[in-house]
Amino acid sequence: MAEVIRMPLLSDTMTEGKIVKWNKQVGDKVKSDDVLADVETDKATMEVVGYADGTLLYVGIPEGSAAKVNEIIAIVGKEGEDYKSLLDGGSAAPAAAPTAEAPATASQQPVTTSTGVDADTLASQLGVTVIRMPLLSDTMTEGKIVAWNKKVGDAVKSDDNLADVETDKATMEVVPYAEGVLLYTGVEAGNAAKVNEVIAIIGKAGTDVSGLLSALKNPAASTKP
Repeated sequence: MAEVIRMPLLSDTMTEGKIVKWNKQVGDKVKSDDVLADVETDKATMEVVGYADGTLLYVGIPEGSAAKVNEIIAIVGKEGEDYKSLLDGGSAAPAAAPTAEAPATASQQPVTTSTGVDADTLASQLGVTVIRMPLLSDTMTEGKIVAWNKKVGDAVKSDDNLADVETDKATMEVVPYAEGVLLYTGVEAGNAAKVNEVIAIIGKAGTDVSGLLSALKNPAASTKP
């Protein structure tokens, strides 16, 4: 059965991604760990992996154009397979998915509501970047931290592989899009985190993030006057 590839959520502030380059063309053979495209977000340019074996049947976004998070960008399946029903059935999915799916709604509430003012403002004041579990496939609800490639206290570059994460389809890298020192990790290797859950914080060495963690974990309390 053909697999729909959607624009993944690659950073906590991302709303859309620009296709910088397609590394595969329609008709090309694709492996699950192949880089389908290079995507530019609001923070960096990174790779989008297909998570499926087969043939690239469809490309929905031309190079140089942007797609909203969860919008269909490609379809991978058997050569000659009819995929039109997936496009007809999935055309409304990009707009509906972030609010219609219960797991996504629950995980996103701290970002868009309770932490929308206090926690985000505090993070900005501290000069730190909060790293959340990204949406790495259209069916992903959580990701398992297979390994941390950095430990608290290590220097981090924006293109470093911070952690290896196992989703429901593949294992891939989480890139931080930030430079500084790893101040905090919220999920131990071997454990899972829901999409958009805080997994790490990066900032200047010695920055006290205890107040920020309290605001992130108890958003209701942080918004009380």
